[in-house]
Amino acid sequence: MMRRPSLRARLASIPTGRLLLFLDYDGTLTPIVRRPQDAQLKASIRWTLGKLARSVPVVIISGRTLSDVQRRVAVSGVRYVASHGLVHKQPGATVQWLGRPVPRTTVQRWVKALESATTGITGALVEDKGFSVALHDRSVHPAHRPRLRRRALRALKPWLSSGKVTLIRGKRVLEARPSGLWNKGSAVARLLRQRWARGRIPLFIGDDQTDFDAFRAVQDHGGIAVRVGGRRSIAGEDSWVPDPKAVESLLRQLARSLRSAIDSVTK
Repeated sequence: MMRRPSLRARLASIPTGRLLLFLDYDGTLTPIVRRPQDAQLKASIRWTLGKLARSVPVVIISGRTLSDVQRRVAVSGVRYVASHGLVHKQPGATVQWLGRPVPRTTVQRWVKALESATTGITGALVEDKGFSVALHDRSVHPAHRPRLRRRALRALKPWLSSGKVTLIRGKRVLEARPSGLWNKGSAVARLLRQRWARGRIPLFIGDDQTDFDAFRAVQDHGGIAVRVGGRRSIAGEDSWVPDPKAVESLLRQLARSLRSAIDSVTK
């Protein structure tokens, strides 16, 4: 049986400058933490992203709001896809909507509904994400998590029944977002058709269920899907790395390889 090429070997085979890098934020560039506001990007990763962005397109694709992920990454030249594929922002351009948002008043009703579901359950956290609402149960006692989920489903039932809300399940989080045919995968597929991305080979690195649609999108374009953490080979990924530390190591290696390749061409 022929052995599959390693991830580093596959990356080394991509011609200089043809790489297109998609990176999730939480659980990929930063470890998963109990409170979303505590997920801070290390200075060393920020420096590496800056080096990469000077050579190839780098897109941070996150479930966070655009303003939040931009503030946390803060690297010149980086593109962003936020709110699970709802919006796209590239340097020097206006925001591009990739899906249809709902009014803020509607999202605020979802917030109140989920907050009511957390009454009496210690550790439950409701996060207003602008165009969606996340219910985190990482700090909830495991015995109380099923009750919290049942309450959340009852609280959102009016919008679920009318088809106005889609639920996204992630690592110890349940997120209510506007219904529609858009997600990280549809966002990646749409971006790959844009002029700046054509002819490039996409690499997507992500860790959670919301990233799996994007895995398929990059694979459909001849790219590489890399999963971070969890059990191997359950999401159809091409390769696996154990944690964000391994992601940082991989990004550093990519930055060095691109710099060496550029230097050899310019000599």
